[in-house]
Amino acid sequence: MLLRILAPRAGGLRGTFQLLSAARLRPLVRFNSQVPETSGPKQNLPSQGEWKHLKQHIPGEAVQTNELRGRIPKFPLGKENVPTLLPRPGVPRVGPNMTFRQVIQILKGKKQPELIYEAEPHRLYFLACACVAVVFTVYGCVLVEYAWFKSNKDYHENVDELDEMHRKQQRLFTFLENASLGSIALFTAYHFATFPTRLVRRMWYLPGPVEHIKFTSYPLIPGRPTPVFTVPLQHLERRHKARVWTGKGFYGTADKSYFFFALKDMVGDRTWIVDRSGFFWSDGRVFDFLFGKESMADAEAGIPYDEKIGMLNREVHLKKKELRKKYGIFYRFRLGAEEMKKDAKVIGSYVKLLNKPPDNLPKK
Repeated sequence: MLLRILAPRAGGLRGTFQLLSAARLRPLVRFNSQVPETSGPKQNLPSQGEWKHLKQHIPGEAVQTNELRGRIPKFPLGKENVPTLLPRPGVPRVGPNMTFRQVIQILKGKKQPELIYEAEPHRLYFLACACVAVVFTVYGCVLVEYAWFKSNKDYHENVDELDEMHRKQQRLFTFLENASLGSIALFTAYHFATFPTRLVRRMWYLPGPVEHIKFTSYPLIPGRPTPVFTVPLQHLERRHKARVWTGKGFYGTADKSYFFFALKDMVGDRTWIVDRSGFFWSDGRVFDFLFGKESMADAEAGIPYDEKIGMLNREVHLKKKELRKKYGIFYRFRLGAEEMKKDAKVIGSYVKLLNKPPDNLPKK
């Protein structure tokens, strides 16, 4: 009987609690019904095609070919002067948080070959060299043809009435005399035609007990394999007066008068051309330290050779000004007279020393 009375009450209490719980949770469920979105914006990563295009502008990532179309410039030619290479990620730069000495220590501490230079496309070099080579080739051929014509003309006319042997000798001498200028023109054309084979495309620093520099150039004939050269660092030097660092441009290597600098192989007796508008590891002072054989302080200062001469001239001018103020306008004669007095005293003391009898001789 008791169970029959309590059973409906228990069921009613359970239903009451269920209704209250549902009534309380309903507004909470409605308030949090939407899932919150991420607070940070989504990063738009480059697609595969965009990344492939971007790699063409990162030093060391693009594949360099030797096809003929890679040597033909695009018109208008002003596009060829626009830089196409981006700074290489991870390369340290001298600044408030890093000194030049620390940059050199990072380079010296490398365990793997490090790309330190990559040139912009050399299409304008190919165009200029090809045009100049064609011009000198035409000049050389015309001069050689004129020498052949002149020698044969003198041979057949025989104005001096020489015998056959002397006529042939005269024809040979006349040809060589007139063909000398043509040979010089052809020699110049050959050097301009082979000039692109001395252009440096990429350059690596190879660490080790004996440091080496590896670089690539262009083959003379398009389509041939890329020439690779490895030279000890101590054998490569730049000209003493031609500093790489100018303080102008992104890498501090821009120069209005000289758009390239040369590296001389002291053992192989060959010169390599490095364009100033390419990618440089850190900046141009690193190359002055490596190839200029300068001290750490001189390379970090980056004072050009002409500026050093100017500083010395200014110091000499200030010193002369001080001497003129101290001794008058004839300071040179007064200083010369003082030097003569000093020399006279030295000579007098030397003469007295010679006339003085020696003390170590035995007594009679």
